[in-house]
Amino acid sequence: MSVKSIIIFFLVGVIVILVGILVFSNIPSKLSSDIQNKSLLQPKLLVSEEEWDFGKVTRGEKPTHIFMVKNGGEGELIIGGLKESCLCIEASISNSIVQPGESAELKVSYDTTDYVGKDEKHLHIYSNDPQVPDKWISLYVETEVLQIPDLTPNLQD
Repeated sequence: MSVKSIIIFFLVGVIVILVGILVFSNIPSKLSSDIQNKSLLQPKLLVSEEEWDFGKVTRGEKPTHIFMVKNGGEGELIIGGLKESCLCIEASISNSIVQPGESAELKVSYDTTDYVGKDEKHLHIYSNDPQVPDKWISLYVETEVLQIPDLTPNLQD
């Protein structure tokens, strides 16, 4: 093999490597620009009420309220989870993916079996909203014990 053939072979190899680097280095930038375009469309979690007072209830009742969770942004809203501050709170959402302009129902129940008096709890809504990834709702209730009147006759006369 002559020196000329070795130089040509070497140059072709270098050109192939450089072309490969240029082609493959452009792919991540195209992918990242696609991701950036999608990330410009951000969701915005809106809740119909940021706090709710169930009012006065009798101990043992389980009052329920339905909140509306709306996506006020331009990107898809993903509800990643709900976390109650107490086992006495039960929450469920009708749809964990909410399209822009659409809403989902968030049903919240408060079990008053183990409580008497005024009480405050919280519900956390975790989502992909970049501004408020942990939205919380305050929940209030006043539980009363039902007093049963003593109807036994007084027979001391």
